[in-house]
Amino acid sequence: MVIKATPITLEQLKRKEVEAAQLEANVLGEAREVSARAVSARAVEARAVSARAVAARAAAAARA
Repeated sequence: MVIKATPITLEQLKRKEVEAAQLEANVLGEAREVSARAVSARAVEARAVSARAVAARAAAAARA
């Protein structure tokens, strides 16, 4: 199998590097967005647990 190297100009190389940097920035941005949503979901879950604990204490106090 013969692999032929295609010549590339300095401008094409720079453009490829810029594209790669932009792709990396997009991936990092998406990762941060997913992480922020996960933090938000955990906060919602914690509030739900807290609300259930308050309801359980209120029910226990009503029975006492």
